[in-house]
Amino acid sequence: MMIQMWSGYSMGQELYNKDLDQYEPVDDRFNVMLRRVRLGFKAEPYEGLQFTVVGAYDLIGRDVLTAQVGGSNNGSLPDFGIWDAFFQWRVKKGSEAFNLVGGYFRPQLSRESITSGWSVNSMEKAMSQNYIRRHLVGTGPGRALGINLGGLLLSDGNKLGLNYNLGIFNPLTLANNGNSVGTRFAPLFVGRAVVYLGNPEMTKYKIGYDINYYSQRKGLSIGGGGSWQGQTDVFESSYAVGTDLLFNWGPLNIDGDWSFMWREGRRPLENDTERMFTYNSNTGHLRLGYNFVAGKKAFLEPSFMLMQFNGAKGLDGQADAKAVGAFSGTERTYDAGINWYLNKKHLKLTLHYTWRDGNAGEAAPGFTGNQYFSQSEVGAIRRGNWLGLGVNAIF
Repeated sequence: MMIQMWSGYSMGQELYNKDLDQYEPVDDRFNVMLRRVRLGFKAEPYEGLQFTVVGAYDLIGRDVLTAQVGGSNNGSLPDFGIWDAFFQWRVKKGSEAFNLVGGYFRPQLSRESITSGWSVNSMEKAMSQNYIRRHLVGTGPGRALGINLGGLLLSDGNKLGLNYNLGIFNPLTLANNGNSVGTRFAPLFVGRAVVYLGNPEMTKYKIGYDINYYSQRKGLSIGGGGSWQGQTDVFESSYAVGTDLLFNWGPLNIDGDWSFMWREGRRPLENDTERMFTYNSNTGHLRLGYNFVAGKKAFLEPSFMLMQFNGAKGLDGQADAKAVGAFSGTERTYDAGINWYLNKKHLKLTLHYTWRDGNAGEAAPGFTGNQYFSQSEVGAIRRGNWLGLGVNAIF
């Protein structure tokens, strides 16, 4: 069982009033919520064959007019659903070079997307992950059914290593209420490779990642990868490339990634012609933290994060983005705070302040082209800032 319980105070949130064609402030507010909760199990019924099933009931108690990102999960009986469900098979006994992973899980691209919310050292994950996840599979959770071949190759002494993943996935979010890709079918292909210099991130292959090694790692990880999907009912093609890094040097932790995304499409114009275009956007983050020893098992870690999304600001580019289901405008997020690790990531207290800025470009008020300007179950907003206190617990 894993629990993230947060309290937060939001400031400066604004809601768009379409009748008056203006943004109006909502009251600053205090909110307590279960940001993330996981309940699941892992097992290894046969040597080298593991499986994981994890359920989630997130965002219970969240007020959608607070400044935090996300939807809601309230009502008389909050929803519980499958978060991960996959097997992992080590093909050759005693070797980590070839592993087959299949089921419902995250395509292995973008370090922030494939790192757990319990492992990051900002309070909330960098929402650059949301842009790349929705580009890949169409949803914020970022999961899809697929199969992945991956492996881990380490030199003698483990001072040089390579981690790789190659996967094919079947996102079902574009048609028939999220149950089909539509009349045109194209699978999603994803690949990523990481070179380890110094201490590796892992000595056994897995598809989960950490950032803070609690002053035990001295190493650099440099990764890169990309994705490709052919024609669907929404776009002619969709592809992305990205690079990422993780640098741990004793108490210093630095991680970041940047993704470039393209979608090719077409849309009708007023003069009975058709515009063919390639729409592009990019997003990423940079995060720094430093560990101070505060007891036998405890660490204090001040941290800072910057997230940026860049899309079209002109009306033509924003119309292109809407036609192919992409994001536009710009968004920037800053997060600064301190983490108190009482038992590494198994028990952590966090105190952070998050502030944001966005630019709708030439779009009229009521623009909902990116996360700064939109909120599920609400519509057009200007997102405010928030101060948060939270506890993460893993049992």
